[in-house]
Amino acid sequence: MTAAKQYSNTRVLINKSFEGATPNKSHFRTETITIEAPELKENELFTQALSVSLDPFIRFDFSGDAIESPVIGYVLSKVLDSNNPQYPVGSIIFSPAEWGQYSHISNPEHLGDVNRYDEAIKSSGLPHSLFNGILGVPAFTVWHSLKQVGDLKAGETIYISSAAGTLGQIAGQLAKRKGLRVIGSAGSQDKIDYLINELGFDAAFNYKTHDKKEALLAAAGDKGIDIYYDLVGDDTVDVALDILNPSGRIIAIGVLAMHQNELPYAPKNTINILMKQLRYEGYLVFENYQHFPQFWEEVVPLVKSGEIKFKETVIEDASVEHLGETYVNVLAGKYSGKVSVLLAPL
Repeated sequence: MTAAKQYSNTRVLINKSFEGATPNKSHFRTETITIEAPELKENELFTQALSVSLDPFIRFDFSGDAIESPVIGYVLSKVLDSNNPQYPVGSIIFSPAEWGQYSHISNPEHLGDVNRYDEAIKSSGLPHSLFNGILGVPAFTVWHSLKQVGDLKAGETIYISSAAGTLGQIAGQLAKRKGLRVIGSAGSQDKIDYLINELGFDAAFNYKTHDKKEALLAAAGDKGIDIYYDLVGDDTVDVALDILNPSGRIIAIGVLAMHQNELPYAPKNTINILMKQLRYEGYLVFENYQHFPQFWEEVVPLVKSGEIKFKETVIEDASVEHLGETYVNVLAGKYSGKVSVLLAPL
């Protein structure tokens, strides 16, 4: 009987839970262990990590029960062994996996959240880091939520909070392509200038230095706003509920405020939802992955031509040991655009 192949696997564990909203470096630890290639049950996969997507929602996994368990996040991986006909050996997939060099993907919940990317990466001719951001789940979330919930109509006005972030930048550009007037808010003058001068937003304001309601009313003018694209989950929603036109829409996408030590916010003036017949709907990406081929068909050409602009930070030649510290820096806003950590070549 042939002995199973062995691998040296460095991975990141949850070292301890934390109080407040964000972890620091001490909440992570790494370990290096020797593992054997697993015997795979039906549908299971054994993968090697190529790049790791550092997403804010990972912090929600740091409960007391999770101590000493591996950090799980979205990882672009190569399939080394497979008992799943959808993902043969050599496939490039994007899925929940351990922050480590190798993963045995056996959790049924994780297996149901696998997307195959190799054909899209090969046909696009673009760097695979882009499939963590502008051609991956973040941009797909924006693209599909605007289609499914936004019901965009040319001539309408959309307001986007946290507009200089990865999702906000994409939302503004896609809305402009549909003929909408786009207003954004961000936290610095540099970001405001970027939104207007580089991305083509019609108006933008600094929410740190301006009263949000006054600034939004001034930017919207007589037309008001028809859509609020909520990436923050804070009291800005009360402003939007007051200003939205009848039959307006709120698309709840993110809770950035919770990543910045704020508690979940409950809107106060919900009577406006009734009186103005507003639509207030949340969107989660996980049930909509079947639409990825249409997304790539539309957006890949726009990225290749430069019609969709984006920022990304790619940390190359990194090691697993740096993932925890880099993640803390992501939450602190120290990077520009989507952050990907490259661990291995394709």
